[in-house]
Amino acid sequence: MRRVVITGIGAVCAGAHNKEELEEICAEGKVGIKKCSAFDTAGLSTDMFGEAELSSDNRCYELIEKAGSQMLDDAGISSSYISSLGRRCRLFFGTLMADSDSYTKHSKAKAEGRAENCLCDMNGYAYYAAGLFGVRGSVNVCSVACASGTSAAGMALRYISSGRCDAAVVGGADPLTPLSAYGFNVLRAMSSGICSPFDENRDGISIGECGAFFFVEELEHARARGAHIYCELAGFASGNDAYHITSPEPSGKEAEATIRRALESAGITADKLDYINGHGTGTQLNDLMEKKACDLVFAELPKRPYMSSTKALTGHCMGSSGAIELASVIMSMQSGRPIVMPALKEPIEDSEMFRAPARIDISFAMSNSFAFGGSSASLIVKRYTEEQ
Repeated sequence: MRRVVITGIGAVCAGAHNKEELEEICAEGKVGIKKCSAFDTAGLSTDMFGEAELSSDNRCYELIEKAGSQMLDDAGISSSYISSLGRRCRLFFGTLMADSDSYTKHSKAKAEGRAENCLCDMNGYAYYAAGLFGVRGSVNVCSVACASGTSAAGMALRYISSGRCDAAVVGGADPLTPLSAYGFNVLRAMSSGICSPFDENRDGISIGECGAFFFVEELEHARARGAHIYCELAGFASGNDAYHITSPEPSGKEAEATIRRALESAGITADKLDYINGHGTGTQLNDLMEKKACDLVFAELPKRPYMSSTKALTGHCMGSSGAIELASVIMSMQSGRPIVMPALKEPIEDSEMFRAPARIDISFAMSNSFAFGGSSASLIVKRYTEEQ
């Protein structure tokens, strides 16, 4: 299997305009969750959201443009270069409801007895991204709830490592929308203030938005063009517990299975992990399930890796959350500064694995996504070295 590396990163989210600012807010605990100005929150249980600084009414397209242009510049390439790769470069795009306006327009038209053909444009954002980046290979949209961004990266790893393509644009975008806000409000899943993942007193999620993109290449392809290499994508696994439409399988055994398969895919054992970026939504059920899964995976180890959640800072960025979290993991690996959770007061079961070290030396990290419908995804990131 061919080695797969990341050579370009672009990131935009609450509190951060680029990957450098993302590293800063994660390491210094600068929370980007604040009062929402994107839409009217009068009917909601909270007005606190992870809102990015955007100027356009079309938030999804602006997130794609900003994060995508950063990715191209950071990788030292252009859309014409990607276009020159033809079918050997693909797009893997992870999102939940990037263009939810189409759903809203369709539902309103149906309620009013009108026929409005707007659902046909649902994938318009993905093809817009492909055109913007110059991708001429296939466009793959991953939409497995909030495991979408992580799954997009995992698909790219599988395609490139098996030789089906040489490079890929990977990432996703999910804007703040009334549809997702009111949906989670109905589920009574939102925090009354700022979410606190893995805390005994957690009370729900804070919704956020982001755009994050990566240029991913086969190692020799990257070396041939003299690219700067950030890290290696070493392993991936996905699963589905088929337990409930919203609640996770409570024992953690299905999540454990996905984690173990990801480790096996990377060819490492659990003791090699230095850091875990948990799904960590801040809900009672999800956080406890993820803790139980880790208890099962690390049961025999004398020490567990540090674990935290980027959502404590940016909010839960829906389907694209795995993309911004991958960027945060890579930047922490580069800087040696851990991703902290500033609102954490009482870790679940007083577990030491949630207490941040002063510094962190990451050779292997794992990023987890455990989503609605039981969808799960675990991605293994490896510090790049010349040797295998």
